[in-house]
Amino acid sequence: MGKTLKIISLVLFSAVFLIGFADEADAKKKKKKIPNKPKYVGSVKCNGSCHDPYYQAWVDSPHGKTFALLKPGQRAEAKKKAKLDPEKDYTADPQCLRCHTTGYRQLGGFKPAGSKNKKGKDVSTKIDPEEPSLEQVGCEMCHSAAGGAQFRVVMKNTKGDYKKSDTEKYGQRWDYKNVCTRCHNHPKNPHKKGKLDFAKAKATIHPIAKYVNEDNADQDIVKDGKVKDRAKETAKSEEKGLRIEDWNFKKGKLKFAKGTRPYSSKKKKFYYIK
Repeated sequence: MGKTLKIISLVLFSAVFLIGFADEADAKKKKKKIPNKPKYVGSVKCNGSCHDPYYQAWVDSPHGKTFALLKPGQRAEAKKKAKLDPEKDYTADPQCLRCHTTGYRQLGGFKPAGSKNKKGKDVSTKIDPEEPSLEQVGCEMCHSAAGGAQFRVVMKNTKGDYKKSDTEKYGQRWDYKNVCTRCHNHPKNPHKKGKLDFAKAKATIHPIAKYVNEDNADQDIVKDGKVKDRAKETAKSEEKGLRIEDWNFKKGKLKFAKGTRPYSSKKKKFYYIK
């Protein structure tokens, strides 16, 4: 009898050990590896299980409709004031795509219709009217220096419980007031509107209250307390601000001016305003 109990105990212990080991292995397996380089991935990646109410609010915001403004007949008065032809199609114009899309001329960023790789394959960004992504001014244009491929993995692996410094080292930027000047107050912006009212503009980006429902209520990150905790922290980009890119146009292509980009892919380094 005693021998039988020992055998049963050993079997139960082994089973518990194996289950525990399997759970630990599953936990490690679920954690995704952080990519080697920052890359633009599009706003749809922020939707779904993470930021659905924010994504839905963004879709209805001015930023979620910027690409459509480049089509003929759209915003005719604004185009006339900027000395642009209101009947012209600007959806492939590099002078407009920089500020009307996400990550144009950068790794993973928007590619206009007709874009081909060296082998002649069509690599243009697929546009889905139901789920806008890179073809608008998306999340990464305001929240990242060079795309969110890396820090979004940190967010997922920690289930949103991270410090500002944890994502900032992968290119998340917290200098929102500064980053708006990337386009709105940039010298090459043909739409001269004067100084941007940041507080007023911010209120139009994520008015999420009416987009929270039973299915996505758990994704209201303001209510979970983690955002309030991070608000007590001060990120390096809040103190100094990251560089704002300048660019030139050569032979119909946009090229970023040397020494103005906030991130160097060669040096894997971020640059702050001195």
